[in-house]
Amino acid sequence: MKLSVITWLLFIGSMTSFTFATASSIEDSVDKKLNDEDKTKIEQIINHYVSSRAFEGTVLIAKSGKPFFQKAYGFADRKESRPLDNNSAFQIASLSKPIAATLVLMLEDQGKLTLEDTLADYFPEFDNAIGKQITIDNLLSHTSGIPNHFVIDGWFNPDFHRNTSEQEFVKIIAKLPPAFPPGSAYLYSNPAYFLLGKIVELVTEETYATTIKKSIFDPLNMKQSGVATGIETIVPYVQAYQWDGQGAYRTQTTKNMALFGAGAAIYTTAEDLYRFDTALYSDKLLSDKNKKRIFNPKHAYAWQIGLVPFSPELQVSVQIADGKFDGYSSMMTRFVDEQHSIILLSNIGISYGLKQQLTFDIAAILYNQVPPNRKNDATLYLIKSLFSANFSQTLQSLTADNTQFQISEESLASLAFELLWSSLADQSLQLFAFIVSEFPNSSTANQNLQKACHHHLAKGAKSFAEQCT
Repeated sequence: MKLSVITWLLFIGSMTSFTFATASSIEDSVDKKLNDEDKTKIEQIINHYVSSRAFEGTVLIAKSGKPFFQKAYGFADRKESRPLDNNSAFQIASLSKPIAATLVLMLEDQGKLTLEDTLADYFPEFDNAIGKQITIDNLLSHTSGIPNHFVIDGWFNPDFHRNTSEQEFVKIIAKLPPAFPPGSAYLYSNPAYFLLGKIVELVTEETYATTIKKSIFDPLNMKQSGVATGIETIVPYVQAYQWDGQGAYRTQTTKNMALFGAGAAIYTTAEDLYRFDTALYSDKLLSDKNKKRIFNPKHAYAWQIGLVPFSPELQVSVQIADGKFDGYSSMMTRFVDEQHSIILLSNIGISYGLKQQLTFDIAAILYNQVPPNRKNDATLYLIKSLFSANFSQTLQSLTADNTQFQISEESLASLAFELLWSSLADQSLQLFAFIVSEFPNSSTANQNLQKACHHHLAKGAKSFAEQCT
């Protein structure tokens, strides 16, 4: 059975008033009168992803503006058998960006900068024709034309992270050829948000970590949140893991988080993210003008904005932000009309596609819908096979008889990329080839296979010649 994932449509979300929660423990304020049957259904959904080895981490769900469900699954440190709990702080990778964008807009409200300011106004390295065109608005909306960090020579060399200072990194970014004239197209860019963090430091005359703590973390009682500033671990420490392809996990090494800065260096808990979420409904952080800016569906800052069609009669307005950094993976989804929220934080590298799928399966319960039956979900089936070290055999069985399984092109592609990024290139290429065979008329399937074949991690794969020639 072949399935497709939910299609995104643009919308303009309505902002409603909300009372900010300042309880010292979100868990203490959970409404005990909310439907226990719904909680049981939600736990069954999450447990299926956990038992399939697709998810470990923490989950926080709010229903109609009230905390409804909160639980931790798995280990903060597998070697020490130390379990995760609701206070575990994770690096949230690019989920840092909507918080950074909020801070920049707060400074704009305070008159410390304008969105029309250019890079040339702040950095001598950008005192050129392109630097005089790239505005703060371009940086916020990923329309600057500054390429992502993956194209930087040496980025994948550990010595680059150990030996490159923040000032040197500014100079490196300034030398990157722009992908297009500023404002003419969209290109996701972590270096653009790194530069935003440096602009914050210049206008406040403080470190980015200090400013965001004073402006957002402290006022919102986000006591477990901070900004990683170098090659360091966080406290309470949550180790990140990725698959090793032999039935276990591989521990991830730390990187120089200073080179990610405002784009990806925040660590926090699900509870603290919920405090940030609720504050966005109030005037505690942003003016109405800047709330409209940050959530403008045609020009959003760090958010994905759209409609989720749960049924032909029910289309729900959502705002989504997510992050992925080695084994750390995060997603915050705001169902703004009803003020529902679902926050997922993981340390075993769950892919974007599965985070979204798990989120919408849970949301179906909040909207009194019947969630899809994932008993024979091919993606979950393949993930589980990684832990019995028989991925190739499992893929062969899917090829021989796919009628018993729910097969989604988008979900499988998301898994295939996750395998590639986990350095399981053979399994990744095999899966991309399977997707092409299942969806022969899909141009996306063929493009994804070619993209994987050209990735530097695929060059040494045993199956490279077979799948990529």
